[in-house]
Amino acid sequence: MKKNTIVILAAIFVLAAGALFASNMGFKLNYKLVAASDVLPEGGNSNSGTNSIALPYNAQTGIINASDLFDDIGSAAVQNIQALSRATDGLTTYASGGTDYALTPGTGYFVRMKVGGTTDYIVVGSHDPSLGIGLTAASDALPEGGTSNSGTNFFSYPYHSTTVNANDLSNDIGSANVQNIQKLNRATDGLETCAPGCATPFTLKPGEAYFVRMKVGSGLTYTPSHY
Repeated sequence: MKKNTIVILAAIFVLAAGALFASNMGFKLNYKLVAASDVLPEGGNSNSGTNSIALPYNAQTGIINASDLFDDIGSAAVQNIQALSRATDGLTTYASGGTDYALTPGTGYFVRMKVGGTTDYIVVGSHDPSLGIGLTAASDALPEGGTSNSGTNFFSYPYHSTTVNANDLSNDIGSANVQNIQKLNRATDGLETCAPGCATPFTLKPGEAYFVRMKVGSGLTYTPSHY
């Protein structure tokens, strides 16, 4: 977290085991970014050091581009920052000195840590309740240009969301519109998938980002429900 950032947190309460503090003014989350082979809070060991990250929709002052996030986490610890290209389903990568790109509020990112670079990253920011998240379906026009390849969107989960698990998120978006919700398994680098109504929906966690794949013809603008 940038040393010159000052955040006033009034009427503070604890939301998650002492890790997330929130108020009607903002959020402060201690989020562990785990390097390859290091122990994961959820159990097991990280496979490659790749972590998803969800930033508050109003991120702290100065976190505008991938390079800002890279430097704020710590350039000695971070290997790269990756964004999903919805037009190709590939990843756009920023590494030190590389081609930079702007961070988009409501969008998730991957942070890959260097070996030995496990970091407790303090995320600070606030929510924007008026922000609508464009969840595009396959072949829909993208605001960043081109058309969506598969209808997959990388969604930044709000820290005070009322959705507890993947089924809740599908229902909040509109289960008739959602093909599936996916999360990164840091121990395998694979994806865990929950289609609407799945029997064992995974729990959603502040700080994590999730893939939301929309059914063909079901793209929409989603305003997340929150406390």
